[in-house]
Amino acid sequence: MRVQSFYDWLLREVATCKMALVGLYEQKDKLLYMEAPPIRRRYMEAIGNFEESVLEAELEVSLLRRKIELIQISINRREPIDMQAIEAALEAEKSRKVSELEAGDATLNELPQLSEQEEHTLQRLYREITSAFHPAMNPDITETQKELYEKAQQAYRLQDVEAMKLIYDMLFAPAELSGLELATQDSYPSAQKLKAEFKKFVSALSTDYKLAKTLYSCFMPLEEDAVVLDSLETYNAQRKAVEDEIVSIKSGFPFNAVETLNDKSKTEEYLAELRLRAKQCETEKAQIEQRINELIEGVTNG
Repeated sequence: MRVQSFYDWLLREVATCKMALVGLYEQKDKLLYMEAPPIRRRYMEAIGNFEESVLEAELEVSLLRRKIELIQISINRREPIDMQAIEAALEAEKSRKVSELEAGDATLNELPQLSEQEEHTLQRLYREITSAFHPAMNPDITETQKELYEKAQQAYRLQDVEAMKLIYDMLFAPAELSGLELATQDSYPSAQKLKAEFKKFVSALSTDYKLAKTLYSCFMPLEEDAVVLDSLETYNAQRKAVEDEIVSIKSGFPFNAVETLNDKSKTEEYLAELRLRAKQCETEKAQIEQRINELIEGVTNG
């Protein structure tokens, strides 16, 4: 029992963790590339377009405040006011702030709309490719397979069903030793066959190893356990990392806007707040621009 039961239990744990990780990767990608875009479009139509204009106005006012500071620094130092240098510094600061905002939004993607059948096909093919060729879970894949997997990720992000079909065929088609040679369509393994083989594999590991799991810590691990334990630790660490990513995505935009979108009163309340902020920006912008003109005229007349 010591060798067989414990080792089989470890293999079962690894298989379970691996499939859980595949599911998490799929869940993360679905959030980013399937669920987020329609929520984003709905938000932009109801709130976002106006909100963007307000945020742009607020950024402009913020840069004008900074412009006064830079002008005042030159005046205090009794130096010539180099407006060209000041404008360049402000433009760089604007680019930095815009980049920071965009980098903080993991779901910033505009994707095409798929039919229900196309979405189902894309999900199925990507799930099977991820299970068999994800580099983190299949370290022995070839460089060609790794490159094709990366192309599958790109096709998934772009929701390119036809590209995904082609990549699937290339990955699962048998190849000659002399190079990649696609077989005929009839020789491709069907999804049903792949699922049957996986089911058979899982079934072989489905023995109840609860007793082995309970007793394992009481025994000295054997040498052959080390590799399996390392894999188990790696998969668990990856699962935790992806789970954290999923939590972060769900707590960020556009998912954090769903409650507001679903409540008409909250939507109207926020729009009213935006209108007030826009008015405040308009007033402050006029005041700051007047102050800047006064400072420059003071230096010129002085």
